[in-house]
This record gives sequence, structure tokens and C-alpha cells, in this order.
Amino acid sequence: MRSINKLSNFYKKLSIDEVISISFLCIIIPFLFTNYTLDPVLHPRFLAWSIFLLVSVIILISNRSPSLNDAIVIKKYHLLLVAFVVFSFISIIKAVNISEAIFDFLKNFCFLLSFLMFFNLFRKNDRFFDHVSVGMTVSGLITGGIMFFMIVKSLITDYDLQKTYEIFGFLGSKNQLSLALFLFIPFSIKLVFFRSIVAKVLGVITTNLLLASIIIIHTKSVVTGLTASLLFVFIISVVYLFKEKKFSLNPSILLLVVLIIGILFSVEWFTPYNFSSTFIDKFKTSFDIHSPSADVRIKIWGESLGLFSGNVFLGVGGGNWKLTLPSVGITSLPSSSFGSTFFQRPHNDPIWILCENGLIGFLLFYGFIGFIFYSLLKTFFKPNELSRSINVPLMLFVLTGYFVASLFTFPKERIFHQVLLSFFLAYSCYITTGTGKFNGALKIAGKPVITVLTLTLLTVSVVFAGYRVQGEHYTKRALYYRDGKQWQQVIKEINKGYSPFYTVDQTAIPLKFYSGVAKYSLKDYSHAINDFIKAKEHSPYNVHVLNNLGSTYYNTKKYSEAIQSYKELLTYYPSFSEAAANLAVAYIQNGKLDEAIELLQHDTIGADRKNEIINYLKSIGVALSTG
Repeated sequence: MRSINKLSNFYKKLSIDEVISISFLCIIIPFLFTNYTLDPVLHPRFLAWSIFLLVSVIILISNRSPSLNDAIVIKKYHLLLVAFVVFSFISIIKAVNISEAIFDFLKNFCFLLSFLMFFNLFRKNDRFFDHVSVGMTVSGLITGGIMFFMIVKSLITDYDLQKTYEIFGFLGSKNQLSLALFLFIPFSIKLVFFRSIVAKVLGVITTNLLLASIIIIHTKSVVTGLTASLLFVFIISVVYLFKEKKFSLNPSILLLVVLIIGILFSVEWFTPYNFSSTFIDKFKTSFDIHSPSADVRIKIWGESLGLFSGNVFLGVGGGNWKLTLPSVGITSLPSSSFGSTFFQRPHNDPIWILCENGLIGFLLFYGFIGFIFYSLLKTFFKPNELSRSINVPLMLFVLTGYFVASLFTFPKERIFHQVLLSFFLAYSCYITTGTGKFNGALKIAGKPVITVLTLTLLTVSVVFAGYRVQGEHYTKRALYYRDGKQWQQVIKEINKGYSPFYTVDQTAIPLKFYSGVAKYSLKDYSHAINDFIKAKEHSPYNVHVLNNLGSTYYNTKKYSEAIQSYKELLTYYPSFSEAAANLAVAYIQNGKLDEAIELLQHDTIGADRKNEIINYLKSIGVALSTG
């Protein structure tokens, strides 16, 4: 009872905006999950994020508080983040798909505003991080617990490492679940340093559970990030000790002790299930650059850098990497031979930002991050009270792990990870700035234009997110009907889901492609052509859009247009045999026999189709040798 009373007293003085923020961070953003949409978390959480920020800003305005505008820029280097968001808006002009670029810009704007809101809350209440830590530790305990009990039976009976790919909790994928577990750790470790015994016990249990969960599902990106974090904290601890020329119980050393003991305990925990050896073997593969998955990602990065080289300064526009990558001719990627696989993301956030926002956007964003790291390190080595607290090494730990992991996965896309990143960056800025010392600050007084612009963009964000949630819902229904070949229903659902706010699905397939296929299947070729042309506008390099457009032209005897579509397709996917065969047939029907024969000399066309085409040519009296 005493503990409950203490907890009640701990929270009772919170303001309404603090309560809303804690509820959002600890309840909504970790657990919002729905089967209503194709992606169960992305757009629903973006909608929740937008609503949270809109409500928070309205509360600030209603209280006539100047804090929002005061927090717009505190330190001059914060302008780098503001400039990045502005530049992401400018880069829309380069986008082939405006809707996806606007979505990316709105996410960046929400990230900026979250950073400012959280920074403002830290200034307002210097124990806000502690309040959040309690709630997030409980959330981490629940998340890790759910994941743990999903796999415990298989561990007890017949452990199969591949089964971990079926585990994603409330995060949508194994990779993002693993990184989320890592991001919970700073909060649980923070509780270990509370005075309360109950808090310490909760922190220790949750930290070990989170580490054990990370070990169980073992994603290479997060294991690499965790390892890098441990090494980094160890290195700066050693440097600190040599600098002080005496041993002292630095908080970073305590942090290392807690984590290492937790990891060792977690591995030992699963020794009865022969898991330790499995973990060690998997750990070794984390750094194997010659593994099949690593090989594919390295090739993707190479193709992405080729895309960047043609769009150095402005990039291709936010959210447009997945739509424009084929434009460089993805010959090195395994899918380029058959066109059935699409790469939605490069699995490397820096390269992603470099491609979509160009060199300028990249320098602005990571320049901002660099200044924060510099401030943390500078504070860490200062002989003051703050350097002797756990806060600075804890932020260095989590940010190092996050950005190392982001080299191999895609937290930039995921709302949970972006919200927490903005939270950690805001806290890092707060603890390195001090509790009221804002020398060199740029304080902006309340200006109506800023308030109006903020409210307008947040309203747009809410509306935009709402349309995308609905769009995904109807697209999901359309795919269900497609599997049953209920073409009229497919058309009906796509028409409901399609809007200027949502034009391509999560796999970068244009919605109009699905309705085009449905109309093609119903032999409504003229309307199918219109849909495929519209689909091409939204995704101009999509292999299936171009191939189906060519086939539809062919069926309407528009052979010249069919040839153009097939040739364009082969420019981006030169090894796509189906398109090459279709092009050869279109050449024949258009009377361009020499071009068809020349095409047959290449190995692109499969043997069966090649023999079929050759036999047809012989039947119409064309003699040829294909070698």
C-alpha cells in the first residue's frame, strides 16, 4: 500500500500535457496495432502521433503559454533540424510521387515538433524523464513478456531459431521488435538507479527480460548496435579513468556492469535449452559480410548510391526511393531477373536519407545529430555533477546503438522508433544545456504565424493520415477479393481506397494497377489502359505496371505502344525474360521481323518461349537461325 501511495504522489502533480504525453508514450505508441490496415502499425500510429501533437499544441495555446514558441530554437544548432524539415518540403519538387513525398515531409515535421514538445516538457519538469521511465519500463516488461511467452514453448520442446521470424509483438516485424526492445532498455536501467527498492527490482527484472528477448530473436542489426554501444561506453569509461588518473565509480561503469551481467544472465538462463551455443554461433554471423542477406544489402546500397549520384543535392524526394531505384537499372539485384520482388527500403537509414533528401538534407540531419553527440561527450568529460550522473552515458549508449542499428535496418520508417528517437534527442539536449542556462540561445517570442502554420500542418497531417488508414483498409479488402478473382469487387474497393493522399500500397504497387488488372481480366481493355497509365504516373518504373500496360496495348492491337512499354521495361529490368519475349512477339505483329530475330539471338528469353516464337516464325515462312 505504501508503494502505491508513493507512486500516486509521484504522478499527482503532473500537468495535463504531461499526462497526455506519458499516456501516448507508454500506452498508445507501443501497443497500437490493428488488422484493419495492410501494415498493422505504420499509418494507425502516424494518425495517433498527429492527433497527439495537435492536442498538445492546442493545450499550450489554450493555456496561453509561450513555451512552444520559446522552444522552437534553444540552441543555434537546433536550426539544423528545422532546416532539414524545411528542405524535406523543398525536395518534394523532385518526387515522382507527390503523395509519398508529402507523407515523408509530414513525418519529419512531426518528428521536429515532438522534439520541441519533449524538450519543452523537460524544461518544465526536470523529473519528466523519471515519470516516463516508470511507464515505459512497464510497457517494456509487457512487450518483452508477450514475446517471451510466444516462444517459451518452442524453447522447452524443440527450439527452432527460424520460428523467431514469426514473432513481432506489436511492432509489425521481427527487426523492429528487436530494436524496440533495445529502446526500452534506457528506461528500465534508469529505474535501477531510483532510490525505491520496488523501482530497482522492476528495473532489474525488465532489463534482463529485454536483453533475454533480444538474444532470443537475435536480429543482426540490433546485436551489432548493442555490441557497439557496449564497446563505446567501455572506451569512453577507460578514457575517463585515464583522464582522472584515478579509479572512480563512474556511472558509465555501473551501466556496463548492469548490462553485461544482464547479458550473461540471459545467456546462462537458456543454457538448459542448448541456447547458449546457438546464440554464440548466431552472434558470430552478425558480422559476416559474406552471408546471403548481407550480400543483397550491400548490392542494394551500391544501387542506391548510383541513384544518389544522379540526384546529389535534392535527392529523389522523400518516400520515393522505393519508386525510383529501378530507374538506375537494378541489374545486380537478384529480383532483376524476374521482377517479382520489390525493395521497399535500403535497410540503411543514412543511405536512405542521402537518396531521398540529397546531400544537403543528409548533412543537415546528421549535422544536428553530430552536435548532440559532441555535446554529450563534452558534458561526459566535464568534472561536474551532471557528468557523474547516469543520464549522459545512458543517452550515449542508446543513441549509439540506435544509429549503428539504423545502418542495417529501417527505424526511419517506423513511428514508434521515431517518437522515441525524438524523445532521447530532446533529453540529450536538455541535460547538456542545463536547467535554465541557455547561453547562445535563439529565443523566439510567440508569433501568430508560427502558431497558425503549426496548427495547419498538424491538421493536414491528421487528415492525410486518416485517408491513408482508410486507403490501406480498402486496399486490403481489394487484395482479398483479388485472390478470389472477384474482379468487380476489386474495382469497387480500389475506387474507395484510392485518393490523392494514398496512391501506392506498402509494397510500392500503385492502387490503379490492381483495378487495371481487374478490368483487364474482365476484358475491359480500354479502361484497363487508363488505369495502367495512371498507375505509371504514380510509379513510373514498376515492372508489373509497364509489362501489363504493354500487354493491354498488345491486346488492343496497339503494337507500337506495346513495343514502347516493353522496351522501357527492359531498360530498367534487362533480364526480365517475360518482357523480352513479349517484345519479340510485338515486333512480329508490327512487322518488324529483323528486330524480333535480333532479340531472339540473346539469352534473355527463356528456352520454351524462344522455341514457341521460332516455331511461329517458321509457320509464317520466316527462315532464321538463332544459334
